[in-house]
Order: sequence, then structure tokens, then C-alpha cells
Amino acid sequence: MPEAVSDKIIFMKTSSKTILLPLCFLLTFFVFNSLIFAQQSVATPDEQELEQLQNAYKSGIIDQEELTRRLIILKQSNRDPGALEEIEKKFVPGSLSPEEVAEGREMLEKLKEQKDGDDEPEDLNALSETELKMRARDAGIDGWYKVSKTELIDALENVEALKSQYEQAKLEIFGHNLFDNSSGNFVPIESIPVSNDYIVGPGDEIKIIAWGRMDATYVLEIDREGIINFPEIGPMNVVGMTFAELKAFIKKKAEAITGVNVSVSMGALRSVQVFVLGEVTDPGLYTVSSLATVVNALLSSGGPTELGSLRNIQLKRQGNVVSTIDLYDFLLKGDTTSDVRLISGDVIFVPQTDAMVKMTGNVKRPAIYEIKGQYSLPDALEMAGGLSPDAYNQRIQINRSSQNKEQIVLDIAYAELKDKKDVYLKDGDHVRVFPIHDSTVNAIYLYGNVIRPGEYAFVPDIRLLDILPDFKSLDKDTYLDYALVKRYRNERMEAELIPFDLGELLQNRDESQNIVLMPEDEIYVFNKGVFTDKPIVSVEGEIRNPGSYFVAEDMRLKDLFFKAGFFTKNAYLKFGHLYRTDKDTNEKKIFLFNIEKALSGNLQHNLKLENHDKVVVHSVFEYNKDHHVTILGDVNNPGEYPFANNMSVRDLILIAGNLDETAYYGEAELVRYDIADGEKFETSIVQFDLKKAMDDVSEHNLKLRAFDVVTIKQISDWNKKNLAVKITGEVVHPGTYHIQNGERLSSIIERAGGFTDKAYLRGAIFTRESSKAVQKQRINEMLQRLELDSARLSSEQSQALLSPEDATALELFISSQEALIKKLRSVEPTGRVIVSLSPLSVFSGNVSDLVLEDSDTLHVPSKPGTVNVLGAVYNPTSIIYDEKKSELKYYLAQTGGPTDNANEKFIYIVSADGTVISKAGKNGVSWSDEEKRFGFWGSFENAKLYPGDTVLVPEKIIKPDALKNVKDVTEILYQIAVIAGITIQQVF
Repeated sequence: MPEAVSDKIIFMKTSSKTILLPLCFLLTFFVFNSLIFAQQSVATPDEQELEQLQNAYKSGIIDQEELTRRLIILKQSNRDPGALEEIEKKFVPGSLSPEEVAEGREMLEKLKEQKDGDDEPEDLNALSETELKMRARDAGIDGWYKVSKTELIDALENVEALKSQYEQAKLEIFGHNLFDNSSGNFVPIESIPVSNDYIVGPGDEIKIIAWGRMDATYVLEIDREGIINFPEIGPMNVVGMTFAELKAFIKKKAEAITGVNVSVSMGALRSVQVFVLGEVTDPGLYTVSSLATVVNALLSSGGPTELGSLRNIQLKRQGNVVSTIDLYDFLLKGDTTSDVRLISGDVIFVPQTDAMVKMTGNVKRPAIYEIKGQYSLPDALEMAGGLSPDAYNQRIQINRSSQNKEQIVLDIAYAELKDKKDVYLKDGDHVRVFPIHDSTVNAIYLYGNVIRPGEYAFVPDIRLLDILPDFKSLDKDTYLDYALVKRYRNERMEAELIPFDLGELLQNRDESQNIVLMPEDEIYVFNKGVFTDKPIVSVEGEIRNPGSYFVAEDMRLKDLFFKAGFFTKNAYLKFGHLYRTDKDTNEKKIFLFNIEKALSGNLQHNLKLENHDKVVVHSVFEYNKDHHVTILGDVNNPGEYPFANNMSVRDLILIAGNLDETAYYGEAELVRYDIADGEKFETSIVQFDLKKAMDDVSEHNLKLRAFDVVTIKQISDWNKKNLAVKITGEVVHPGTYHIQNGERLSSIIERAGGFTDKAYLRGAIFTRESSKAVQKQRINEMLQRLELDSARLSSEQSQALLSPEDATALELFISSQEALIKKLRSVEPTGRVIVSLSPLSVFSGNVSDLVLEDSDTLHVPSKPGTVNVLGAVYNPTSIIYDEKKSELKYYLAQTGGPTDNANEKFIYIVSADGTVISKAGKNGVSWSDEEKRFGFWGSFENAKLYPGDTVLVPEKIIKPDALKNVKDVTEILYQIAVIAGITIQQVF
């Protein structure tokens, strides 16, 4: 760091902020603002009264106006000047009392809480008018002293909005706006003249016009070897020539022919391909004109990114850097000497920038600038256009991050820079140039109730009458008995207040009141309203601009309504209320008036207003309650709707989006609720014809009352639309079919083309969703009974009566039963319904020809060739079906027969059609295909099997003696099968 500026360095944490000075200024201004509201004289207080006055003010017993009155008296009294000076110090800038210090700390804590909070915007409405005026003056708002509180809030909100916009504005990197929206828009124009130093090459066209002995025009293209073929002359090698050399060469060759003259010009130019790489917006290969330069190619690529350098752009040709372009020379000096033309294969490389500095504040061109090498502060200021006319040249500040640890600040006066050329900038430096303080040192300020407030130039011996020459200088309602000059004593850091009689000054030209002014004096002229309370009235309710308004002389209700912007659309104009407070007794009275008559000028209703009157304009909804009616059923938008006095059923239907296509045009209902004689609630139902109501037949298009409910019914069986069933397997046309209401299974089979030759009707599977739900419910009920049995058996009372052997067996039995229940809980029923299919000629109309329901399914399989034998047999397997050997005993024998552990009593057959034939039970019957009927046909072992049938041989379950009365698990499963919709047939 240079030694010359080391004494200017201030170390500061990044997060610290200077708060004390602004806080002192706010406290000072708060105290001064209280001095402005002077009123009539009261008795002069002594020293004890002064102390009491201070305590009363600090504790809030008296307000600022009372404090001001007493201080003005002190100023005008004949008290000792030294004592008066000590008194003034307690209320003017330059000193802080202990109470003010405590108040400042409290304000600081509140500011911290606001910063750490939710960053919600400050509620300006919560501030007092004095605080608002203080804020407005600090913000530089013209006329802050005499505007209303509402106007102050609006002005401050606008200032905050502008400040926010300014703070959010992003500082641009200098030079980058050159490339805004540039991609593809800066390709060189082909028709511009070609300079004489242009080097021709393959692809360029040469235009030759010959006259004299040869009258012809030639357009010749230079080929890849650099040769043009000129008729009458022959091939000419022109590669590497400049355009000037080419013209001279051709003219020399052509004009060697006696009597021939030629003119040579360039035709279409060749294209070249160059690479634009590095930190550019769109790096890649670009095809540009042979007239293009480095800048043209950069513009085509969108220019450098924010990380890209503008000052070290390299043009590489055959691996060597042939030119380095500094765009700052181009932008700041107009120097394009380094912007050379491109040839095919050139590479333009934009490296990352080395160092960047910010130049902000009162410079002519604030921006972020790229620096290279050692760059001094004067160089940076010159690059930023220099200081603006309103820049404060006694303090130029550099904010610098030091070693990524801390923030340091350097303050340098502009005049010192001439002798301090070694003030060099570093990457990330932020140079700030501050404005001159907005106060003018040779000005006098005029504020308040005047026509032309503002700054006035100070000249020696200038007086009040030079600033306020006559009454024309004053605004209306100016208070003439008192005005004020505030004079700052900078050497003592105090403010002196000099009151004067404005009326005497202007009316009588009293020289004793014509005060000699000093630089920076502030002259305050007051409005009458500062010292006298103007009468006000308030208006609220259905008015466009509710609030408080000053009462002019003879002001009436009609005047107030127009002043408040007139009424909203919901205003009730039949009557309004005026509340009046008696100023002596503080009693309130209410006056009723008709608004319409008041507007017509009727003095009985257009009441004269008095101070503190409150006017209320009511809403129509206060007297016409916001009732509703309801429409339900088949309309497009059912629901509640606002009630109107003349509303009918047809109106309500149209408001609800009209009838739905499903609406039943016959009978509809209206439910009406009434309160009879204020004692009981009654409900009545009124039937009406919907079609006649829509045709506006008065007997049916009923007039509605509040809270009526209209119900539009739906066409019968509409909910049965879009019914569909699915048929798969061995039918001619399997698929999903929409059905009519009441359509039967045979109809769908016929629509599907009937059965194929491979159809196995005995094995058809028919399922139904409604049956599935019933089956699920029944299974759950049966499993609940099983669980109750298990719970009863596992109780301590039951186990206490058993022998140790039975207890062990019972425990094993209960464990296996619980495992079985758990498995059964996870099983979903199929919803299968047993149907016995037969050819359509026979099937149609029989008991299995069901009426279809939505989502029914039918699967017709092809004929299987096996019978399954499972369970407690020696070899559970599938056996090929033999029509000549269809008895059960044959297929049992094929598996080795039942084992010793088989429970032969409960062998059962599950047929392919879903029926179950069980050996259990007595007096059972079975079906005979030969006899085509049920009957007693002999032993169970001779039962006939069919392809796809399954034989199940269960194992024995050994129960303890204590379980004699408990249902066997096999019996339980049998019941579950029954519940699942399986038909059970028992045989011997």
C-alpha cells in the first residue's frame, strides 16, 4: 500500500453502519419542528416552571404546541441572556439531554428489530403528522410544511418507490451494451466499395467491362489456384494481389491490345470461416464476408460474456497472435487500427477478464470498468468521464477487500491526485464520488404559506422585504401576526430563532420587523390553520373517498358529498345519519336525513355542518339483506345464487347455466321455507312442470322467495348409460360391448358372432362385480367367526381344563388355524357366477341366460385335454382325459390312490364349470349326462369326470378331544366355497 495514503485508511467491518449521526439529526429536527407551532402568549415561567415544563414534555403531559408557546415567550422576555442561552440549549441542536440519549437508544433498538424482522414496509399511517413532516423535509419534498397528512403519506410512498427502483438498478459493465441484440445484425454490407488494399483470393468475382475494339462485359471468378481466365487474353495468376494491383495488372494486359479500353471492379466477394472462442455468448464457427473484421465477428457471436475481456481480445492466425484488440480504444477514442480484416481459419479468442473496478456516484459515466496492468485512480476517473459538476471533490472514496478477510476504505481529495500518481486500483475496488451537500452556502430559504417558496440568492444587506415585498407574495389564509426566521450559528452548532410580525412588516413597512438576513437563513410563513383548529367533519360508509374534511363557512351535506367524490354504487339513498357532539356537554345527538332530498337542495335534509360532525352513508345491503336461492340436480352449474325480488324458476335455471341434457322435462320440485307468524318454521313442497316453466307458463314458472330450493330431476335410467360387458376366448369376435338396459347374455354371445368350433362350453367362466362384493362380505363374516373360535379356545379358562397333551395339541391347532385365516384374508373372491352354457339355439331363454350388468365378463375357453388330481395322493398330477374311462376311481388309481393320511370322507371334485361335487354328507345326488337330470347314481368313486375337472383329496386333521364341538377346518372351507357362489353337490 502506498505510504502517501496510509494515513487515510479506515478499517471497517463489512456489516457495520454509522447510525449515530443520522439519529442525532432526527432528534434535533424533531425538537426544532416543535418550535414552529408557536401560539398566543401565556405567563412567563420561572426556573422551577422550566424544569416542570421539561418533565411534562418528556413524560407526554404537554404536547409540542404547548412547549413551543412557552419557548417563544422565553425568547421575547427580558430574562438574562446567559440564562436564556442555557435554556435554549435544552431544546435546540448542539446538546442532548440524558432523556434524549435514552430515547435514541430505544429508537436504535427498534430499528434493529425492524431489520431483523420480516422486512415489512413501514406503516406511514401510524406516524404522527410531525414525524411525517420531518421525513418529508429530509426527503426534499417541496411544500412539506403546508400539505395535509394524506398528501404527505402519498409523497413519501412515491419517494420510497423511486428509491427502491434506484437501489435495484444493476450497474452495467462498460462496453457490453455494444453487443445488446447484436447477433447476426452486423454482417458487413456486400455492396460497400472495396478499398484498394483489399487482398483478392479464391472465390472473389472480378467484373471487367471492355470497349473499343472489344465490346464485352465479363464476370470472372478467381479459382482455387488463384487464376482467372480472361477471354482473348488467357489465364492470369492474381493470387496475393491487392485490389489496386489487380486493376493495374488486368488493364495492362488488356490494353496491350491496340484499341481496347477496360474498367475493372469487384463483384461478389468470397466468404471466410472463422472461429470465435472463449468467453463469448455463442462460441463456434462463423461464416462471414471477406470484408469482415474482428469486431464484426464478435458482434455476430453476441459479444463477450460478463466474464469476458473487452481489452485483451486476441486474433490468432496459423497459431500466432497477429493482433490484440482493446475495445476501450474503439469505444473511448474511436481508434480502429487494431481491428484487422479476417481470413479463413482465423481464431478470435476472448480470454477471461483480469480485473474489474466499479465507478459509482457523481461521475459522468458510472459503470463497471475493466482495467489492465497498473491502473491509477486518475486514469479510472478519466475513463469514467471525469467528475460531474455536482461532485464533491474533497472526498473520493475507494472501498477495497483486503486478502478476502476485511473491508478497507481509502478517502482521497481530488486535488491530492496530481501529486499521488501511485494510487493504483485493484480488482474488485469500488470507487465512490459523493455529491456536494444539497444545501447552498449562499442561499436564503423561504418555506410555508407563500406563493414562491424555495431558494433565494444571498446578497449583502438583503432584508425580509426583499424576499417578501408585498401581500401578493403570500398564499391564501396566511397567518399575519407571527412569522419566523431560523438562523444557524455553525460556530456554536446552535440554531437561533428570530420571530417577526408579518402583518406589521407588509402593512406598515415597519423597519424594526425588516430583519437583515444572513446566508442559510430559513424564513417560515405559517398558515392560519397552524394556530387555530379548523372545523372538520368526517364521512364514512358508501362514499368514494371517506375520511375527514375541513368545514368551510355555510358548508352543507350536499357540499360534503361532492367533496368526498360522491357515492358508491351500493349507497342507500333513502336516508343517512348525522352524529353531532355538543361542544359544551359532550353529548351526542343523531339526525336522520334523506340523501336524495338533500341532493335536491331541500334545506330540511341538506343539513348545515358543524365541527366534529360525523356523516354515515349506509349500504343497500343493510336494508335489503343478501338472501339467496338454491338450485340442485341436472343443471349445468347447481348451487346457491343471490336472490332478486322478481326472480322466477326459469330465471334461476338460466342463471345456473341452463338445463343439463339429462334433465327430466316433466315434474320438478320447489321446496319453500317459511316462518309462520314469527312463531314456527314451516316447509312446503310445490310441484311444477319443468317444460311449461321453461315456456314461461305463469302457473309453472313460479316466482321465487328467499331461501327457496329448486330441484331438477334426472331422466329415468340415465345412470345406466354406457353399460359395457367383456367377452373373451372362443367366440368369433371377442371384445368389449356396450349393452342396452335389460339385455341378456345370449344377446351378447350372438353379437360376438357365436362360439367357435374350439369352444368348451362346460368350462365357461362368468364373473360379476356385484357378486364379488357380496362374496367378499360373506367371507369376511365367516373368517370373523373362525377368529372368535380361535380366541375362545386360546383363553386361559379353556386351556386350564385340558390335559398337558391336549393343551399342546390345542396350541398347534390354533397356530395352524391362525396361519390359515391370515392366508384367507389375502384372498380376493373372483365374483364367479355359475352359468351352464349350451349352443345358442338351446341357451337363449333358459335359466342361465342372465340379464347383464355393467362390467360383467364371460370367458369361453378351448377344450382342455386333462383331469387334475391333487392333495393326499401318492402322485399328484394331471392325467390325460379318456372318454372311455371317465369314472373318478380310474383317475385316483392313476395317481396311486389316497395315502394313509388322506381324509377320504371329504374328497371333492371341482368341475370345469365351477360346481363342486363332494363325497361328504349323505343322501347326495349328482348330475347324469345320459339321463340329463340329477339323481342317485351309485357310489362317489363312480362319479363321472370331464376335461378340466380337478379332484382334491384333503389330509386328515387330528383334533384334541377338547375340540369335539369345534367345526372342522374342512367344513369351514366348504362353507367359504358356498359363500363364494360355488354350487355344491353331494353324492355317496
